[in-house]
Amino acid sequence: MNMTCANNDCRVELKYLRGGRLFLMERQQSLQGFAATPKSECTVTMRRYLWLCESCSQIYTIRRWTENGTELTPRSKRAQSTASLPRDWNLPGLVG
Repeated sequence: MNMTCANNDCRVELKYLRGGRLFLMERQQSLQGFAATPKSECTVTMRRYLWLCESCSQIYTIRRWTENGTELTPRSKRAQSTASLPRDWNLPGLVG
């Protein structure tokens, strides 16, 4: 499976995990028809790894994953200026 940058304007192909950031994102989807009554709903949690290349991860972060794709948001000025500092591995949703 080939993974590309989550930024639709970039689409750089992932070759090495050295650069960029890998996010584990969740998307909630409601499915109807699995229960006996038509009013009840079954919720399925979908998880997916999304990756931003090194260039895009210095400018953007992934806001959320929707049925229409990923939504990016600009990183704060402070985060952009500290992009060269060591990573904080305890941030939620940040894998690498």
